[in-house]
Amino acid sequence: MPTSNRIILTDVDGVLLEWENHFTKWMVSRGYKLKENFKSEYDMQKRFADHNIDIKIKIREFNRSAWMGTQNPMPESQTWVKLLHAEGWTFIPISSQTSDVPAQELRKRRLEELFGENAFYNFHILETGQDKDDVLAEFHGTGLYFVEDKWTNALAGLRYGLKILFINHPYNQKYKHPAITRVSNWQDIHKIVTQKFTNKCDNKYENDMPSMSAPQGLPAGCQVEKYRFTHPTTSPNT
Repeated sequence: MPTSNRIILTDVDGVLLEWENHFTKWMVSRGYKLKENFKSEYDMQKRFADHNIDIKIKIREFNRSAWMGTQNPMPESQTWVKLLHAEGWTFIPISSQTSDVPAQELRKRRLEELFGENAFYNFHILETGQDKDDVLAEFHGTGLYFVEDKWTNALAGLRYGLKILFINHPYNQKYKHPAITRVSNWQDIHKIVTQKFTNKCDNKYENDMPSMSAPQGLPAGCQVEKYRFTHPTTSPNT
């Protein structure tokens, strides 16, 4: 159970795992044709030639399919997430994937295969497209990092006092906020969180908590976050 402030809340699709191209391949394998000039269009309804498709239904179908077990990691994410974990960081995934339990298990298994069994704690897997406000509210006031690529979720995290690291994608370039930090990849994230964590170190840990031993990987002199996780390993609805 994580007990230090080396905790990162993170989205999954488009942040840890590649979703966009994977979904496109799934659609093409089922006979749907891409529009020639819309291959980079993020709105999947516009990307495919058949206007009779209910794309939301297709996304729900995809997100509970066996293809959840074969998603690729985002470029270089494995290297930097594994390094962060080796340095003592724990990741709490918050994903609007599906309410289908077997598909959720596929997602958990895939994340653990790619990034390590012990890198993640307390998976929050929501219904397809569901907003994340209720989950983020559980971390209100903790000041934890939250990595996201969807603007509405990033703003929700900001409302709850989280530090937002917003992953760059072509589809989210129009959004700006002075309190939201844009990053290109997990290497950027590693640089930001390790630098700021080091700068926060002081003598309060040693002076104020002499009877406690530092959690593994926590540098001497760093404060321990008072927040303690009391939630079960998996959300009640997952």
